[in-house]
Amino acid sequence: MNFIILLAVFGGLAYKITAPADRARYLGAATDFVRQLKLAVRQPRPEYESFRAALRARTEHLFVTPALVTLNAAVFTAMLFGAGAIGDPDTLLGLGASLGTRTTNGEWWRLLTSVFVHLGWFHLIVNVLVLAQLGAVLERLVGRLPFAAVYLSAGVFTGLANLSSHPVDVTVSASGAIFGLYGLLLASLTWQKFHELRRRSAVNPESGANERADPGVIIPPIALKRLGYGAAVFFVCSAVNGLATTAGFTGLAVGFSYGIALARRAASERLAPRWVGAAAAAAMVMAVVSAMPLRNIADVAPEITRVVATEERTATTFQAAFAAFKKGRISAEALAQLAERKILPELQAVDARLTALRNVPPEDQPLVASAREYLRLRSKAWRVRADAIRITNTDPAGAAQRTMNAGWRLEAQARFRSDQAAMGNAEGAERASLEAFQRVKDATPPPAAGPADAR
Repeated sequence: MNFIILLAVFGGLAYKITAPADRARYLGAATDFVRQLKLAVRQPRPEYESFRAALRARTEHLFVTPALVTLNAAVFTAMLFGAGAIGDPDTLLGLGASLGTRTTNGEWWRLLTSVFVHLGWFHLIVNVLVLAQLGAVLERLVGRLPFAAVYLSAGVFTGLANLSSHPVDVTVSASGAIFGLYGLLLASLTWQKFHELRRRSAVNPESGANERADPGVIIPPIALKRLGYGAAVFFVCSAVNGLATTAGFTGLAVGFSYGIALARRAASERLAPRWVGAAAAAAMVMAVVSAMPLRNIADVAPEITRVVATEERTATTFQAAFAAFKKGRISAEALAQLAERKILPELQAVDARLTALRNVPPEDQPLVASAREYLRLRSKAWRVRADAIRITNTDPAGAAQRTMNAGWRLEAQARFRSDQAAMGNAEGAERASLEAFQRVKDATPPPAAGPADAR
C-alpha cells in the first residue's frame, strides 16, 4: 500500500512538471504498448502455436493444475461463507494457516495446509491466474509428479522460513508455492540454454553437420514473453503487499533446486517416478532437519494472561481481607500471613512457569522479562507490606503496659517514625510493582497476531 501511495505521488508530480505535448506523446506510447500487448495475446505467432501443440502432444490433459486451482478456490470459498471475517487471523487458523506456537507444538500439518490458504480476493485471483498459466506449461513440460512435488515442497519450505522469521504471526504459504514454480521454470530455461550452447559447440567441422539429438520441447521467445508478463504482475503484486521477502524467495530456491536436479532432460524425455520420489524424499529430510530447531516455540500469551489474572485475583483477595481487618474481624497477624502464605506463593508459582519457558520468540522476550520484573517487585512489595502491618498494629495490652513506662513518650516517637518508614517503604514498593504491572498489561499481545503471507 505504501508503494502504491508513493507511486501515485511521483506520478502526480511527473504530470504537473511535464509539458502538455510531452504528456500526449507519453500517453500515445503507453497506448501503443497496450495495443501491442493485446495483439500478442490475441494473435499468437506460429511458433507459439507449434509450442502449444508440442506440449499437448506430450501431455494431452492437465490434472494437477486444475486440482490445485480447485483446492485453492474451495478453501477460499470455505472462508468466504464461514462465520469469521475474510483475512481474520482466527479464520485463517481455522482453515489451516500456520502459527509458530501451534505448528511447532504438534500441528506440523499446517505447513502443508497453509499452502492453500489465501488472505483475500486479490491474493487468490493473482495466485490462481499465475498458477493456471504456469501449470499449462510446466505440468506438460516436466511432468505431473515433478510439478506437484515442487508446488508442495516450495510451500512447505516457505512455511518453515515464516516460522523462523515470524514465529508469532499467522502466516500462509500460497505465494511461496508460486515462487517455487517460477524457480522450476528458471531451472528449465537454464537447462534449455545449456543444451543450446552444447549443440552449437557440437558441430562437426568436417561435415558441417550438427551432431545432436532431438532437442525436444523448447520454450520459444513468444511463450517466454507471455510468461514474463505473468511473472511481472506476480512479483509486483508480491512486492506491493510485502510478500516478496526471504520466505518467498526460499520457495523460489526450492523450485530452482528441484529443476536443476530433475529438469535436465525434461524437454526430451519423461522423468522416471523413482527420480522424482528420490528428490521429494531428499526435500522431506531437509524439511525435517530444518524444523528440528523450531520445535516447541513457546506460547507466551497464556502465561502473560495468567500473570494479569493473578494480580487482579490477589489484589481483590487482599482488599477483602483488609476490609475485614478494619472491622476487627481478623487480626493484623492474620492479614500479614495472608500476604506471606497465600499471595506470595501464587506469585512465585507464576514466576516459576515463566522461568520454565523455553524457545521464547525474540518478539516476546522483552514481554517475558517485563513480567518477571513485575513479579519480583510485586513479591518484594507484599513482603514489605506484611512487615509494615506487623509493625504498625501492636496489641492493645502491650501498648497499655508501655504507657506505664517512664520513657513511653520517647518509645512512642521512635515507633511512630518506624511506622512511617515502614508504610513509606511498603507504598514505594507497591507503586513500583504496579507501574511494572501496567507496562506488562499494556504490552500484552492479542490472542493471535496479524496475518502475513510468504514474507
